[in-house]
Amino acid sequence: MKKQYNIILFLIFLSNIVSAQVSEQLPLFPNGITNNPVKYDLGERIVDSVVSPLSLSKQNRVITNISEPTYSLYPAATSNNKHIGVVIFPGGGLVNVWLDKEGTDLALWLSSKGISCMVVKYRTNIKDNNRKFKIDFGDYKGAIYQDARTAILKMKSISDSLEIDKDKIGLLGFSAGGWLSERIAFKSLEGEFDWKPAFVGLIYHGDNLKAYKQLKNKQSLPPFFMAVARDDKKLPLTEVIPFLSAIALEVDRSELHIYSKGNHGFGLGYDKGHSVETWKNSFYNWLLDINAK
Repeated sequence: MKKQYNIILFLIFLSNIVSAQVSEQLPLFPNGITNNPVKYDLGERIVDSVVSPLSLSKQNRVITNISEPTYSLYPAATSNNKHIGVVIFPGGGLVNVWLDKEGTDLALWLSSKGISCMVVKYRTNIKDNNRKFKIDFGDYKGAIYQDARTAILKMKSISDSLEIDKDKIGLLGFSAGGWLSERIAFKSLEGEFDWKPAFVGLIYHGDNLKAYKQLKNKQSLPPFFMAVARDDKKLPLTEVIPFLSAIALEVDRSELHIYSKGNHGFGLGYDKGHSVETWKNSFYNWLLDINAK
């Protein structure tokens, strides 16, 4: 009994060590946001969802009413730094941000593999009783585009201190965060920004074939990594495959992974199936492939 008790204490100790690795949130706009269209009377609200025992962060915060975006840094260890940076946008339907399940956990895992990460808690919208966005969507899009642009420029500005190659900084988004990543990539191609991501990861996102077809100079798009589950009930394969397969066929060095099970929101794939849990390994190895000297 005493031996079993000691094992339990040791496991709790290890759990506390991992939780302590969660980085603090820093303001994306330390001087505030002029004419911010995203404001809430009640302020930010955090809901703790069910935490998987396999979660690296040992947290599963779901955050809504976000009007002041933040970022958290997860630098690669100097001993195995691959000099690559990933800006991560969690999902949540643009009304929530699943900060840990679709952000912190991946950042902790990638940073342990030598990839520096930034997790962005971007501004959220809110819906009325008819499931319509309350904040004008045009204004809101401008706000989160500003969040994304500021985040990647912040990553570039601190790249020397993180020992990251400025030309090896890309984006990865889950679900709604994937939509944001895709939009930023397309807009950078259209010349709306003075930079473009080195790569883009879309995890259970992909239903924008019309916008893709309208792009000029598609050959200039950065490579895409795309992962979806065949049993996704929110984004059925029949709806997303035309867009994702077009990118896989036409955008150089892109990869598309379709997993047999996992549904929508599989995160790092804990308890969702055997094959879907390997997507993060494929993404990591893909990063090494496309950034090989």
